[in-house]
Amino acid sequence: MLHSVDLMARVVGGDILRGVIFTAIVDANVRHIRPSDPVSQSYSEAGDRVPDELRQPISVHALALELDIPYETTRRHVNGLIADGFCERTETGIVVPAAVIARDQMSMALRRNFENLRRLVGDLREGGVEFAV
Repeated sequence: MLHSVDLMARVVGGDILRGVIFTAIVDANVRHIRPSDPVSQSYSEAGDRVPDELRQPISVHALALELDIPYETTRRHVNGLIADGFCERTETGIVVPAAVIARDQMSMALRRNFENLRRLVGDLREGGVEFAV
């Protein structure tokens, strides 16, 4: 998990906290789309991107509360991500556009993070954790 956060931090040009905040924004933008949802299944392939119109913005305040990070710290990192072109501010919050996710460096990092997740699941299974299907 730490490898994944570190990788995202390097991609967005900042420290680990910036990587965590970026990852949390991406998650917040698409978490309303459940795996069983037909919409989700339309975007389930590795190269697919959830269109911007389906992404739900998150406010900086909600993000700070979710991560249990001071508001000012969260705001500063979000402003840096916006200034560097990784996020956009909308009327209702912050969004990571599909075009950012589609960047070559980001796609490569996401593929590597998928491999990190596969290793984590494998390690957990080896350790006796059973997953419900």
